Amino acid sequence: MSRFFITFALVTAMLLAGLPALVSAADIFLEPMPDTLKVATQGASQDDKFFSTVAPIMKSFSNGTVPIGSQRMKVYSAYMSIRDLPVSADRYDEAKANLAVLYYSVKAGEAYEAFQDEKRSVAAMTDGSEYYELAQIYYTTVSNWWALIADQYPKVTLYKIPYQSDPFPDEDVGIGTVLEGLKYPVLMTQREPDSLKPYQDEEVQTTISRWIEDNIDAIPVNESERNGRSKGYYFLMGDEVLHAKSTYIALSAKNVKPEFYDTASYIGAFLYFISQSREYYNDYLTDRTNIISVSDGGPAHDKSKRYYDEAQVALNLFRDNVPGVNNTTVLPKFPELDELPLGPQLDSEGTLHDYWGGTYW
Repeated sequence: MSRFFITFALVTAMLLAGLPALVSAADIFLEPMPDTLKVATQGASQDDKFFSTVAPIMKSFSNGTVPIGSQRMKVYSAYMSIRDLPVSADRYDEAKANLAVLYYSVKAGEAYEAFQDEKRSVAAMTDGSEYYELAQIYYTTVSNWWALIADQYPKVTLYKIPYQSDPFPDEDVGIGTVLEGLKYPVLMTQREPDSLKPYQDEEVQTTISRWIEDNIDAIPVNESERNGRSKGYYFLMGDEVLHAKSTYIALSAKNVKPEFYDTASYIGAFLYFISQSREYYNDYLTDRTNIISVSDGGPAHDKSKRYYDEAQVALNLFRDNVPGVNNTTVLPKFPELDELPLGPQLDSEGTLHDYWGGTYW
């Protein structure tokens, strides 16, 4: 048996015992799960809340890859929301195993992202393999806890960690709720209608109408007013688009009538997809201009465009039901990859060159 696999088994056993261990290659401490779960007293258990929160997260793991990015944050959010809940004594072990799967999944995702960051950075001192090994150790820990509760989720197959040579997987796949007619999930669905409280349909309609008017309809026709940038770039990098996600969260919390519920859901999806598109576009800008990047921004540009195109689909699904929005309302053309020239780049030997017209000088 190799030294690595002996260490692998030893560290996994230490994690399961709740003891910290050290991966010397990266000087990173493995983090055991905090012992916060409580046994309820006098029948005050919150079993229903605990397991109803866990179930959709576990189901989202099926046939996927280790949670990263916003997927990982959603898993972490679920973990934080239930870690202190009192559970009944007869379900304590079951609850702890579920909690451990969430916690160590987050840790596995963090380590895998760190591996990819090191792998893609020319400034890194290693190839990142120590982080990949760390992710594998956390994943083994997840698998051991999962074996204790797998029977609870008979249709779920635990996610996998990609091979070390695989490219960075897409985020958000399999996490959240996919609305009818859309390809990608949203992380937060529209609040269920409550007939006992005032409806806020008009607020939602007014907000999205003004948002489209201020951010799409108001794009300058004159290129000089856009500082030479395309309409798509001007739109995506606008100040209000920066806050699209917070607007999405605020509108998703509004109480709307049942007959307006689907429309409100597509409005939320539109804003969420725009926010995702902007985030990936910012990654593209960084890759395109940062000297420590080894990418021309193509992968991030592609991800941004996919969410951008899906935002248009969501817009098509709600615009006929919102005053001031009609079938002529469309997003501007997505900016081309080469709209932003490549900045200074490091070659394979670490020498800095200026890039111009496709040639290193």
